[in-house]
Amino acid sequence: MATWIWVTIIAAVSQSLRTAQQKNLKESLGDLGASYVRFSYAIPFSWAWIAFYSFTYRQPLPAINVEYLFWITVAGIMQIIFTVLLITLFSHRSFAAGTAFSKTEVLMAAIFEAIILGYVVSLEVGFAILLGVVAVFLLSLSKSKIGFSNLLSSLLTRQTALGLGSGAFLGFCTVAFRAATDSLEGADLTMRASMTGGVAVLMQSVIMGTWMWFKARDQLLNSFKQWRRAYLVGIFGAITTACWFYAFSANAVAPVRALGQIELLIALGISFFFFREKPTNKEIFAVILLALSIIIVLLKA
Repeated sequence: MATWIWVTIIAAVSQSLRTAQQKNLKESLGDLGASYVRFSYAIPFSWAWIAFYSFTYRQPLPAINVEYLFWITVAGIMQIIFTVLLITLFSHRSFAAGTAFSKTEVLMAAIFEAIILGYVVSLEVGFAILLGVVAVFLLSLSKSKIGFSNLLSSLLTRQTALGLGSGAFLGFCTVAFRAATDSLEGADLTMRASMTGGVAVLMQSVIMGTWMWFKARDQLLNSFKQWRRAYLVGIFGAITTACWFYAFSANAVAPVRALGQIELLIALGISFFFFREKPTNKEIFAVILLALSIIIVLLKA
């Protein structure tokens, strides 16, 4: 079995565990604090891995260039925004539904591509996008009856805005991180992907930490006081970041993202067994429908 397949599965599992722990920390740390620990606590684990890999396999640190700094800065900021939106969304929706909302990233990417690059999607991809839209609507209506009035009102809700926004920012930052990794030279793929992950979490911690110092100082300080509960987010975060960056650079994006949708099934399991959130029939159907639509988009991309 190809290495990228195992790496992608590890990334999806680790990401689910990291996000679940962040949701678990929301009550004590707040939305911003639970988002911040994803970056700050990943720093020591990310750089410890870089040092270990560099020493063990005699890999030099790749040289950083202007193009790399541009793409990683843009991607890092976009990922911060995505993380805050996703964690905030968990206040309104279940863990599984919130995770599914974030998976609209692929649909958003197809829309951005059509608008910015003028690329017209195929009939199959167009159908997949329609399935995705229906799935999002079902998620937004999971607790109420399906009807035109409910459907119209759901489009104007805070939950829908948070979900679609998180998907849009994630879709954009994924492309930017890939560009950053590809711009590095002088090392193998594992080192370049790891370097991108290490620099990203360091930069994101500084940017978000500085902003929180002035806007949410209590949550910032509390995130460090509760390190015994937060360090797991850092471990899973470091593993997730390195694995995703490796997989995206080692293979085409389409099969990686298609396989990565196993996270939706993991999210359903965590939502049910850990958070005791019993999904409705509409939520289950919507998650399956959304996964199907995303897989079609990726395989036809």
